[in-house]
Amino acid sequence: MKFLSIPFVPEENYAHEKLPQHVIGHEPWNLEQNLSCTAAFSISHFDEGINLKFSVTEPFLRVKKRKINGEVHRDNCVEFFIAFDQESYYYNFEFNCLGSVKAAYGKNRLHRKFLPAELLKGIENNMAICMDNLSGGKAIRWEISIVLPVTVFHYHHKKTLSGEECSVNFAKCGDSLPKPHFLSWVEILSDKPDFHQPQFFGRVKFESNPVLTLA
Repeated sequence: MKFLSIPFVPEENYAHEKLPQHVIGHEPWNLEQNLSCTAAFSISHFDEGINLKFSVTEPFLRVKKRKINGEVHRDNCVEFFIAFDQESYYYNFEFNCLGSVKAAYGKNRLHRKFLPAELLKGIENNMAICMDNLSGGKAIRWEISIVLPVTVFHYHHKKTLSGEECSVNFAKCGDSLPKPHFLSWVEILSDKPDFHQPQFFGRVKFESNPVLTLA
């Protein structure tokens, strides 16, 4: 099982940190030898939430601005899954490359509840998006930086994530692109594309706030 230690980076220092990038490199449902696109993420946390950044290079761009909890998975899309306390229930957050967001909580793909729109508006207001076509080979490169405040974990009432151990996955998809694709940070064993399989999630630990530790 994959394991990742998530560094604590105070919010005021985040822009200056050189965080490692982790490749989203498993594409079990692709019959070709090469990956459909390249995708990676970096992640850290601070007292009030998570800083998450995805970097993607891919050949097609087909996207539109969607309402909150719309079908962003049909676009150029990245996803973050997290389960607390070894629970079978988990959150999933999905973002297209224009910053539209969908998020839900539940036990599996079928039994999920959308998170309240007012919470998700706070996420949309704390995104930064960069896009260019300078990566060579006529590919399109885009990045999205996302701040997830702990308040978005609507069913857990977290005050901080310091010291928490969780199950997670990170994904890249594009269900309605000219060439649909489905990439995962962890390896998933399944006959058809399905990220909603928490039994394959990796484990992470959110490093403690060093100031609190010293205190």
